[in-house]
Amino acid sequence: MSHWITVYSFPISKDLSALFRLIQRYQLPLRIAEEKNQQALLTTDSGIAELLKPLLQDWERGLVDLDRVQLTKAEPEDGDHLPGEEGQAPKEKAPVSPSFLPTFPMDKTPISLLLIGLCFFGWFLHSNNLSAPLLIYPDTSGGPLFSQSSLMWHLERGEFWRLWTPAIINLSFQHALFNALAIWILGRPLEARGGPFIYSLLVLLGGIAANLSQYAWKPEVIFAGMSGVVYTLVGFAVVMQRWQPAWRDIPPGIITLAIVWMILCVLGVITYFTGIGIANAAHLGGFFAGFLIALVYCVAGGARKFNSYPAST
Repeated sequence: MSHWITVYSFPISKDLSALFRLIQRYQLPLRIAEEKNQQALLTTDSGIAELLKPLLQDWERGLVDLDRVQLTKAEPEDGDHLPGEEGQAPKEKAPVSPSFLPTFPMDKTPISLLLIGLCFFGWFLHSNNLSAPLLIYPDTSGGPLFSQSSLMWHLERGEFWRLWTPAIINLSFQHALFNALAIWILGRPLEARGGPFIYSLLVLLGGIAANLSQYAWKPEVIFAGMSGVVYTLVGFAVVMQRWQPAWRDIPPGIITLAIVWMILCVLGVITYFTGIGIANAAHLGGFFAGFLIALVYCVAGGARKFNSYPAST
């Protein structure tokens, strides 16, 4: 039995039902055996062993639901014959690889799911003219003194929630959908890895920074949307992917696309072609807030939670 390779070892008490279903579903060349008082997952294919190891480590930590994982098979190259064709021996099955976006259990990302719901709730409030209590009134005084600004007027009345709640209001269904999708792709991996407390702090501070940046830039213009929070997540992910190069829960291409989009918005290209006003200061403020928060978080040792190859327990 020396040709069998140990992919991963689990405690004898670990329930491997989900793993067994994954093996059966995709007919993977794997077997489970008891060795040295542990449950060992074995294979004869070293390529599959390398592909599955990080996935199994995340599953053991509770970050991945194997029943929801999608595996894809490589297509046969031109000229390959299908198994069973005359004169041809059946070919071995192509190796499988996990989906490029990991799947996290819903109970690991409650704050992200709440934010997604708030995107559409905010659009509903705006559509029914109910958003005023959550927005910062535009400052029409034109004066340089903060003490005479509309924001100070809100704060003097104890309306501190307005520092963050403009993020809830989305001005169209497309606006809400775009931000909700961004939270799903960017927010859930960060929350699942870092935990709900750190993630909530990131969202809260990033949203406030984005709103204050936009208000400071153009106080006479009303603004709203979750985009500032989204770019807080982008800024955080930029630092994390450089601090932990092996972490790929968010594909680098998505981060690059988000940054390119932000730059095009700042340069006025998007507004020129669409005629839509964009809260560029909120995007920049959120991005740099996320960047700085990530630096502090990593220096404090939090980056170890984003290691794609954690030690087995």
